[in-house]
Amino acid sequence: MKKATLIVALILSSAAFSQKNLKISEIHISSGSGSMGTQDGTLSDFAKLAPNSAILGMDLSQLTPYNFNYYNGFGMNSGSSSTSLQLGLQCAKMPKITFRVGLTHVNNFGLLSAHGSFYESAPYDTLTSSQTGQQTLIDSSHTKSYDMNYSNQQIRLDGALIFRMFPEKRWSLHAGLGASIGMSYRASTSLRYWESSSINSNTGGYYNESGKNETFKNKNSLGAALYIPLGLDFCIGKKREFWMPFHLYAEARPSLNINSINGIGTTFSPGMSSALGLRVKI
Repeated sequence: MKKATLIVALILSSAAFSQKNLKISEIHISSGSGSMGTQDGTLSDFAKLAPNSAILGMDLSQLTPYNFNYYNGFGMNSGSSSTSLQLGLQCAKMPKITFRVGLTHVNNFGLLSAHGSFYESAPYDTLTSSQTGQQTLIDSSHTKSYDMNYSNQQIRLDGALIFRMFPEKRWSLHAGLGASIGMSYRASTSLRYWESSSINSNTGGYYNESGKNETFKNKNSLGAALYIPLGLDFCIGKKREFWMPFHLYAEARPSLNINSINGIGTTFSPGMSSALGLRVKI
């Protein structure tokens, strides 16, 4: 992971600062969300992240592991949200390229997860009316489940090379290449175990649920991404001078995400995110 950190840092620094006559030409504020691509963990993985867990001390061999996907708006698996504050740097020798550099805060809802369940259902009893002889079937069911998840938040140095098409028009397009790298904080592991029992019949039923929840703090680690920004830009004003510097843009970012989890190792996963932003020309 240290080698990857140095490589990304060199890319960002050489891209943004090797050129002379750089000047600040824009301010960017953006917010987005997407999928980071979750990694399926095992009970052994979470035993390292939560070594004193009472849930992991239970006999979970009866529960069958499975993959759990959820939809967060832009993709399946691990969700994330981000907020960025960046500057646009312009080089006199490269007028068609903007170097976008700044800080991005990333909230990863789940980078490593494990899920398991056990379910059984059987006839519980049959009641027969002494007056009418009508029979009532009573079924019972029993469920056991666990959900385990590792999450963190990250502060990253974020940089991108942006190429604009039709910049003089009200509607314009842009594409480029970006990279971000930073350190996590508030890294934590959450575990949940619950059991439920129910008895059902055509005249009524019974339901009961009980469970445990645990949360453990983890050591901070590195996170990085390589991404391709693909955007559509709208200039708010074309006649009134006050509004001319203000632009709204939407951006899609297919990415390769790199995350180091202390005690587990480094994970690589594809992802897709999007962002809405405000660009102000100076």
